Amino acid sequence: MKKNLQPDNTPSFIRTQHKFTQYIRNPQSAPAPDDIEERRMNMYRDLLFANLSNMLGDNFPVLKKILCEESWIELIRDFFSRHHSNSPYFSEMSQEFIAFCQSERCDSPESKNDFPFLVELAHYEWTELVTAIAEDDDISQVAIADPLNQTLTLASTAMPLGYTYPVHKISPDFLPTEEPEQPTFLVVYRDTKDQVGFLETNPTSHQLLLLFTENTGNKAIKTINLLKDIAKQMNHPNPDTVIQGGLEIIKDFIKRGILVHRVN
Repeated sequence: MKKNLQPDNTPSFIRTQHKFTQYIRNPQSAPAPDDIEERRMNMYRDLLFANLSNMLGDNFPVLKKILCEESWIELIRDFFSRHHSNSPYFSEMSQEFIAFCQSERCDSPESKNDFPFLVELAHYEWTELVTAIAEDDDISQVAIADPLNQTLTLASTAMPLGYTYPVHKISPDFLPTEEPEQPTFLVVYRDTKDQVGFLETNPTSHQLLLLFTENTGNKAIKTINLLKDIAKQMNHPNPDTVIQGGLEIIKDFIKRGILVHRVN
């Protein structure tokens, strides 16, 4: 029995656009539009790819540096040809690249020779960009004169990070091939001078930052009570030790602009 094929009512200019973009993305598997000169098509294709490669190279400088030119071009071309972006904005391609590395790339045979830390390194470099351009919504924060008796929360320009690999140390001279025994904890932040910085933390400090991340709105509690809860969970014989140790860490976070006291 023959299928009842429906006619394609798509306007011709849209069909041409589809052919145009399919050829631009992957000329090996898609024919070029018949009514556009091949020289022009190749010019558009090369220009778009070069712009994308240069932009991602600027946003992921360490990743580009540790890859040979051939591997970098192959990675970007794989992204260019296979990934369907959710955002139409060129400025958000870095986030789209992260999504591609975390999903399509990891699940494809092309990733067999990738560094095992590629996804984490790309994400680490992306957080610097995100933090640099993040809107500061802490305009209603007030001075922290008594951190133990104030309600603190994570600044909108700070982000706790946890990785399997020490991504902040990766360079052409340091390319780990096996997972280390201990994970790496970092916090990326933007200070009062709008400079982005990274601070290596430990599991305890990382968990503390996660607690402050949730310490907002009506559920926010004073720092002293938060530290008492931690000491209780640890079943520590001397809660004051936990409180004083936590306070010193918190003071450093406040100085760096990682923790703020925001008026809701």
